[in-house]
Amino acid sequence: MTLTTVPCAVCGGTDFALIYPATIADPEADPALYYSSSRTLAGYLDIVRCRWCGLLLTNPRDDDATLARVYAALEDITYDVEDDNRLRTALAFLEWVERFQPQRGRLLDVGCASGMFVAVADQAKWQVTGLEVSSWAIGRAQQRCPRATFVTGLVEDQHFAPASFDAITAWDVLEHVHSPRDAIRQVSEWLTPQGWLFLNVPDERSWVARLMGRRWVLLLREHLWYFSRETLTELLTQLGFELVHARMNWVHFSVTNVLVRLSQYPGWLGRMAQRLAQQGWLRRIVVRFPMGEITVAARRIV
Repeated sequence: MTLTTVPCAVCGGTDFALIYPATIADPEADPALYYSSSRTLAGYLDIVRCRWCGLLLTNPRDDDATLARVYAALEDITYDVEDDNRLRTALAFLEWVERFQPQRGRLLDVGCASGMFVAVADQAKWQVTGLEVSSWAIGRAQQRCPRATFVTGLVEDQHFAPASFDAITAWDVLEHVHSPRDAIRQVSEWLTPQGWLFLNVPDERSWVARLMGRRWVLLLREHLWYFSRETLTELLTQLGFELVHARMNWVHFSVTNVLVRLSQYPGWLGRMAQRLAQQGWLRRIVVRFPMGEITVAARRIV
């Protein structure tokens, strides 16, 4: 495992200001302990802001080989147990897609995880392909939606033909990839002219992020990039997209899921949350709230 320093994904700048000092005491500890909803520990490495364009990012961060190894071996049991709430999220995302692309066609879901959104889109008569690096997640996805096509691997290693898809979705993905610029450039080649790209990413300028500051729950080792509407618009524009619309994302979680996530943090709050999470009846209580994410619809224009 190696930590590596990277340039800004939006402007290529190399001049950064430290915003949130690392909360991880031992950066040499196994990174897999800090990844996915099933993480054992929660924390982040140094988070800095580009002095040129304002993008917030983790720097230094885990190197590409470490990222590939961790994600390929990932088994995220915690993510997969809240099917009802994941279904609500998937349906909301599909409604967003069909608001801008009402004519159903070929859709690629990048980072499809265990396939909930793929299954919802398939039921709505989209021709869906799911792309996911975790073999465990692909297995779950194939069980959930056997009619869909699934591909295992990183987005940068795929070779879909040009204009293969009318719409491409990447829900909670762009903040994880080694290069958002390379990922967007890659998927743009797979889109038809005037095709649509739909994203959901952490919004570091959201009121949630600004209110919580260094305690924002989306500040995590696995999150490499923290966009705002401004920095995301700039990146998309550079790569031939028009950001048409954006909105704050609201999530559905059971109280148990929230407590499990809190239990991943050290200290008395984490210990108390761990004890409360054992109360089975709390799983039946579902809460809806914003975590500080932005959902985006962007149209390919070149």
